[in-house]
Amino acid sequence: MPQIIFEKRDGKYDAMFVERRGALEEISCPKQPPIPHDMFHYAVERVLKLRGFIHRAAAGEGVGFRMTEEAESEAVERLVETMQADSWSGRPPPAEVIDMFLTTCAARNTEAITVSEEAIVAIRAEIDRLAAEWNALPTCGRMTLDV
Repeated sequence: MPQIIFEKRDGKYDAMFVERRGALEEISCPKQPPIPHDMFHYAVERVLKLRGFIHRAAAGEGVGFRMTEEAESEAVERLVETMQADSWSGRPPPAEVIDMFLTTCAARNTEAITVSEEAIVAIRAEIDRLAAEWNALPTCGRMTLDV
């Protein structure tokens, strides 16, 4: 099973590592509390069992700032952005989060995926679980997550 490794760092960025041809490739990961940006991807993809940045990176796709567009991955990206905003805005009712997601998709010409209020609650719980583990790590500590 592929794995992603996150490393807590000082400064503006943490790190994410993916295995490529037997070596770990490092990707800078902006700090966007409560967890690093790419860990939001992990939370959304894990809960919804969708293919987005994390699954594509773990499968060996290049991890530059622009991957080849895929409809599902683009919708996941919009939901990641929405869940980050949700984490920073006091967590409004799930229906409002879904409305924000749909608005974000429309603004970016992205075909939305179906997201339920229960899914929003489950993603929040996964973010909270990850944040608790992440916050307990010392600087240079690592979290290994199965993809």
